[in-house]
Amino acid sequence: MNRLKNNVIANYFGHIYAIFIGIFMLPFYLFYLGAEAYGLVGFFTMLTSIMMMLEMGLSSALSREIASLKDKKDGLYKIKELMLSVELLFLVISSVSIIIIFLSNSLFVNRWLNINELSLETVENSIYMMGIIIGIRYFLGLYRATLIAFEYQVWLNVYKAVMLTLKFVGGFLLVKYISNDIELFFLYQLILAIIEIVVLKYKSHSFYANIKKVTASMLAIKKIVPMSLGIAYTSSIWILFTQLDKLLLSHYIPLKEYGYFALVVVVSNAIMQLSGPLSQAFLPRMVSLLSNNKYNEMIDLYHNGTKIISILIISIGTIVSYFSYELLYSWTGDMDASVWASDVLRWYTLGNVILAISAFQYYLQYVYGNLSYHIKFNTIFPLIVLPVMFYFVSNYQAIGAAYTWFVIQLITFFIWPPFIHQKFIKGEHKKWLFQDIVPSVIFSSIFIFIIDIINIDFTSLSRPMIFLLLFVLGLILLLGNILMYKNIREIVLSKLFGRRSYVL
Repeated sequence: MNRLKNNVIANYFGHIYAIFIGIFMLPFYLFYLGAEAYGLVGFFTMLTSIMMMLEMGLSSALSREIASLKDKKDGLYKIKELMLSVELLFLVISSVSIIIIFLSNSLFVNRWLNINELSLETVENSIYMMGIIIGIRYFLGLYRATLIAFEYQVWLNVYKAVMLTLKFVGGFLLVKYISNDIELFFLYQLILAIIEIVVLKYKSHSFYANIKKVTASMLAIKKIVPMSLGIAYTSSIWILFTQLDKLLLSHYIPLKEYGYFALVVVVSNAIMQLSGPLSQAFLPRMVSLLSNNKYNEMIDLYHNGTKIISILIISIGTIVSYFSYELLYSWTGDMDASVWASDVLRWYTLGNVILAISAFQYYLQYVYGNLSYHIKFNTIFPLIVLPVMFYFVSNYQAIGAAYTWFVIQLITFFIWPPFIHQKFIKGEHKKWLFQDIVPSVIFSSIFIFIIDIINIDFTSLSRPMIFLLLFVLGLILLLGNILMYKNIREIVLSKLFGRRSYVL
């Protein structure tokens, strides 16, 4: 449990730092690179997500398999054999990915992107470097999955913080003091990706370095193929679903406006990223508990995880969505970008709040190693949703995408988690909904109602004061939501005052 605690803390440190540095540095990139060049960075992010479909779910399936093997006899031997085999397969996947992007370069530059300021040659060269970076990132995911499975997450997050600093701060120093050429920026990111893969490979291989005479074998992959294919299939559909709006918008709006849209993506995606550390630490432990027939302990961990995520996600999402314009303006100082993006950010944020909580039903299926329902749902649901998304994006651009995203997540929340809970943890859904989630929703709604009555005049405040006020309001809301849950409240108060229980 101490390791689990340390991993949760480290994961949140790593993710919060990643979110913070990305959000903090974005206005500087937007200023020094220009909106259109930053739109190209946003296009790279979207392209990376789409190309990850070729990964075929191997990293997730591998992580689960390693978590189940690591404490067993001959487990390290089997892990090394599996890793060597998957690495060879990833080499093929990476090569195919790079070739696809290289061959599509002309299509992106001449027919898809609406380029006004950048030269076509600059965009072409940038996309070539994007392809190589994406090819490397397949392996990064593989090695990170290994470290997560071994619960070696403190080291991983410290290393992650160092690399993020080099990427964001180093990249900023590059574009400010040396050159704001977007080609040079992507070259710098490529060099860092090469360094990262060398270090992570060495670290992940150290767990079984003493195991000798092991060779790659495709038979070793056979055990994880069913789950991998299930993850690959659903992930591919999910990636298409979550990235279709971004892909379409990269065509339907100018690249400069796509740079503004990148603001929305960074902030709203931060909501989803906040749930990552918890699942990253909890899932291996939940798998271990269930495999050792500790069902009740696994269920308790599931409920506590939902409470923590609800407190955090709903608190932050409430502030971001209600004060979207004020947040964007205080953050960027760009009134045009803030006006353009505020309504879009509001509805994307609310949609991602719902999505982050709804994701717990997937975690449950992952822990049980049964993704059959997940596969069926992600086969049928997109057939309905994708045409709707295409219609609203093509006709109403960004705001149409935002509204559609929110409505889809809301409908899914009331349909799918109840069904999954009935299948895997019968009788727990009402507790999950009304005890783990609803208290935060109620308190946050009352909080915003009070703030609305007060009617704060933000126009009289400077940008730093607006940001500080929003931070204070968010902190008050977060603390209030913590007090809504008895067990979470007792844990926090015991840490603050050194007592084990409180009755408030």
